[in-house]
Amino acid sequence: MLASLQSRLYDLVRRDTFLPRFHFLAIGLLGIMLLLLPQLTGLVLVGLFTRIFVLAVFGMSYDLLRGYAGIINLGHALFFGGGTYIAGIVFANYGTSPTMLGLAVLGTTAYAMLAALLMGKIAFRRGNVVACAMITLALGEIVRQIAESWRAVTHGADGLTFPIPMMFRDRVALYYYALAFMVIMMLALRQFIMSPTGRVLLAIRENEQRAIFLGYNTASYKLVALQVAGVVCGWSGVMFALTSRFANTELLTVQQTLNALLVTIVGGTGTLYGAIVGTAFVQLAQHTLLGLRGVHLIFERWLLFFGAIYVFVVLFMPTGIVGLYQRLISHWLKPVKPR
Repeated sequence: MLASLQSRLYDLVRRDTFLPRFHFLAIGLLGIMLLLLPQLTGLVLVGLFTRIFVLAVFGMSYDLLRGYAGIINLGHALFFGGGTYIAGIVFANYGTSPTMLGLAVLGTTAYAMLAALLMGKIAFRRGNVVACAMITLALGEIVRQIAESWRAVTHGADGLTFPIPMMFRDRVALYYYALAFMVIMMLALRQFIMSPTGRVLLAIRENEQRAIFLGYNTASYKLVALQVAGVVCGWSGVMFALTSRFANTELLTVQQTLNALLVTIVGGTGTLYGAIVGTAFVQLAQHTLLGLRGVHLIFERWLLFFGAIYVFVVLFMPTGIVGLYQRLISHWLKPVKPR
């Protein structure tokens, strides 16, 4: 009887598509905890988790490219920083009414789609992963240099400060907005991945030459993925503007793109929710290590700990935290062979 129960539980996990039935209880409890968190903790943790929700969307947009389409985009931060700057410029110069918020979102959408179109037309022409990475890196750096030199608008490295709409000024309300934003974006991206276009992208990731042989225009499909990821990333930049009330050219650097890449590696590539797990892990670890700086001098070098964590994950957890969890579940719920 016990073996039969284990076998049925294993089948529930093995038929994993999005939210396995086996995980519903854990997800429900986590959801309740997140909903109650502002009432149970102080504003410091509320602000930290708000930041996690926003950056998790940034990570998911990158995971769509790398994990599902096999695209290495080293200029992805131009969407994130662009969204933050567009929102900040609109709020600083034209006011913080709901209409201006809508204008910022529309402007970010148009910017992201146009930038992705130009980037894709150039980067996907050769169909080479390394060439794509180098071209996107160069394009991202060009955008950063333009922002640096356009000081009258962007204020360069000094940064641009701006007010935000009244509805986002309460930190608890902003927390719930960011949580809802993350959940909606995750569901939307998951729906896109499960669509026919998403299925073709998975085929391209596995074997692009085979997809071409079957008659698919792989460059067009990758361009669609880049535009979707760019728009979602740009929207996360708008949300970041609402949480930080500040924008500078550091948001456009390759370091921001590498941060998104690293959280997907830590959490688990090609899962979407791995980006959420990775972002939470990195941000909470950083917050903890920074808080320990006064305890011992060794914690002043907290970046060394981060480097060690990344090396450990790459060497011993190549599928990330989510992949490790799935392997453990599969191991413990493996059906017992009848004697």
